Amino acid sequence: MTNQIRDVTLFSRAYREKGHLKLAILCAATMLLGSCGKPAPQGGGNPAGPGQPQEVHLIWNAGQNQWKVKYNNGSEQPPASAKIVLPEGTGPTMFTVDIAGKQAAFKDPGGLTVWENSKSDPPGSTQILGPIITKQGKMVFYDLNRGSPVMIYYSLNLDNGETIDPIIDNRGGG
Repeated sequence: MTNQIRDVTLFSRAYREKGHLKLAILCAATMLLGSCGKPAPQGGGNPAGPGQPQEVHLIWNAGQNQWKVKYNNGSEQPPASAKIVLPEGTGPTMFTVDIAGKQAAFKDPGGLTVWENSKSDPPGSTQILGPIITKQGKMVFYDLNRGSPVMIYYSLNLDNGETIDPIIDNRGGG
């Protein structure tokens, strides 16, 4: 509120100097009333810092004739159980996804589909920005991890028609 009072004071002083006192009072009152009843910003008004960049490796296991997902330096997992957790209070996090072991590429456009909470809901999320496909064929997108905790289900769609479906557990609050 202190910053808002300072802004209103400066604003009204500028109008008063130009002889528009009534307009200055009206604008100052509008600015003060507009902020009444709103929740105070979390984190002292500062946004959460960015999360650690995440690497997602899609690995074709020819011996088992199936895809595996490996997050960062972790172990290979089946896509349905491959889940990465973004801790509460973590800000926007960059994900870089690559493909290994099979000649395939991400669909462009259409390489990423996301759902919040359940794949039975219509696709879409305000948590995910992107993706873009780099010249090296990697997919890059950002997870904002804001607001309430939410499970993000995502499909990585390949140009050969295959999809790989890992999970992001957004703990929120970023």
